[in-house]
Amino acid sequence: MTGWVWADSLPITVEHWSKDHRQQQQGFSVNKRLTPVGRRSKVTLLSRRNVLSGGAFALVAAPSHAAAPGPTSGQYLSTSGKNTAAPARASAISHEILEVGPGKKYRTLTEAGCFMNSIPRWNNGYTDPATIERMGFRIIISPGPPGYYTNDSGSHSRRWPSLVGWPPYEGMLLGPVIIEGEAGKPAPVLDTDGSGDGVLYYQTGLFATGSCDATFRHLIFRGFRRHDDIGNYAAVRLGQTFAKIPMNSHVLFEDCEFSGCDTGIMGGAVGQSLTLRRCYFHDNGNDTGRVHNIYFSDGDTLTVEDTLSTRCKIGHLLKTRAAKTIIRNTRLIGNGGTESACLDVPDGGILDIDGLVCEKSPGTDAHWVIHYSGENQDAAGVPFHIPSGITIRDLTMVAPQTMLRRPGFNSFIGFANQSGLGAASSGKGSYMVTPKTDGVKVYGLSERSAGLPCTVLQTKPLLDLRSPVHNT
Repeated sequence: MTGWVWADSLPITVEHWSKDHRQQQQGFSVNKRLTPVGRRSKVTLLSRRNVLSGGAFALVAAPSHAAAPGPTSGQYLSTSGKNTAAPARASAISHEILEVGPGKKYRTLTEAGCFMNSIPRWNNGYTDPATIERMGFRIIISPGPPGYYTNDSGSHSRRWPSLVGWPPYEGMLLGPVIIEGEAGKPAPVLDTDGSGDGVLYYQTGLFATGSCDATFRHLIFRGFRRHDDIGNYAAVRLGQTFAKIPMNSHVLFEDCEFSGCDTGIMGGAVGQSLTLRRCYFHDNGNDTGRVHNIYFSDGDTLTVEDTLSTRCKIGHLLKTRAAKTIIRNTRLIGNGGTESACLDVPDGGILDIDGLVCEKSPGTDAHWVIHYSGENQDAAGVPFHIPSGITIRDLTMVAPQTMLRRPGFNSFIGFANQSGLGAASSGKGSYMVTPKTDGVKVYGLSERSAGLPCTVLQTKPLLDLRSPVHNT
């Protein structure tokens, strides 16, 4: 097995693996060059402590390997400080600070990820779960020159000439994390060189959140998509249970931008909630129609505040299967794209809107602006949510005069409420949910086609397309 070797200032070769470490090794394939257990293997270790705990090892000097930028000698042996955040669970979480960027202790995201996943830390999930869920990291990313973080996605990225780190790091966030751009500076651009093929090793996302809390702040995500335009990659994927820790997670995005991805954010699970605050999603999606700007599936609560989602290719501007969806001061605007719904809430649940502007594009492939219920997912284990309820205050819906891609559809529907169509359509236990509304305004729709009590506007309202992201 080949790879970078970082341990103090000396490369090392592992002569012998303990039983526990053999079990770890058996779980990975390193570009199909994994040597049989018990034979000498060159591996990347992150400090001498890695090999002084848990087994008998012989350390032998090994030649250095030429490689893309890696860590300086000994840089994994100490931390740069600690910060205590508000507890997400019963016990307080300590966040170890890792600084990333040009001239910083960790020059790349991959190096910082390898440290988090190293044997003295998360250890690829072999560390005790109770320890992992209290072992947090705060990664502060400094901006770099154009392309600095391109394809900087993990140990197996095609950016690197050989495997980086052991245990490998592939974007999976096993414990609690805060990942943020450096305050007072431009947001760092985390991107690919055009596609995620060979960059996203497990074909998921740059980051995959686990069972613990995660915060992302002041970041730009670009280009996490498959090259053939039929992929299902994402900048960040949610809802995977890692390290035998029960799902109990809140994921927060603040002041982040997502573009050029198959899906900006996707995933979710029971026990997980998601908050989007001052985020900007645009120009995501692909021709399959199965990917979206934002897709939160099967979670507890989705909260969207002061966010703009626009120009999605075929998919929805916002799709949520959460038991409860809260929307505040947000814009879901087609802006000449080919989006499907502005808002899709296919499994019912609590929908609470206070301040939402929706606009459909002439190139849309769906004739409703907002869709509620009507997608039976009983077979997939996603029920019609009980309780369900709809409360709407200050909603504006704007529809075009024609539907260019679906000329057979004679008119648009504003709010398509299908909760009362019966179990075959909306799932077992479904029932008609009557919206409570106040301040609904429409343009390009009639009182009947709006689907809600409304005021019909005679003049198209001006649409605000400015990014809501705070840049500092």
